[in-house]
Amino acid sequence: MRWHERFSKRWHGQEIDYQWPSPQVPIISIRSSGASRVGRHSKVAIGLIAIGDIAIGLIAGGMISVGVLAFGAISLGLLAAAGAIAFSDCISVGAIAVSDWLSIGAIAISSMLSIGAIAISHLALGVIAMGQYAYGIIAIGNHGFGLIPLTLDVVRWVKSWFG
Repeated sequence: MRWHERFSKRWHGQEIDYQWPSPQVPIISIRSSGASRVGRHSKVAIGLIAIGDIAIGLIAGGMISVGVLAFGAISLGLLAAAGAIAFSDCISVGAIAVSDWLSIGAIAISSMLSIGAIAISHLALGVIAMGQYAYGIIAIGNHGFGLIPLTLDVVRWVKSWFG
């Protein structure tokens, strides 16, 4: 048995194609090309709630997902996104998280608050933190604190020693 076959036992590697209440006006859309069809064309799920290989909807989940709330490997969300690569306007959570307000992830980039191993934003908290206010082991910015503080506050403090 190959490792991925245990995940597809229930459907025996078949594709999933479900739209409710009808395929013409799907409120809930679940579409998958199946585990046995690796390398084939991915199916697109479009609906208010969409789950599939590629999902587009208010709430979307899949390998590639686009929606107001999105989760998946690559997710683009208007309010929130969670996934390996997450882009959002408000909140992003993922390995690479990019947002306008809050980002949490290994690499977190935002304009307001970032929390992660590498954090870049106005207020950055992380191992390597870069921003206006940076707090981390290596802090780069105007203000902040860290074991290696590369901030303007430290430069001003060192300058005060010499005159």
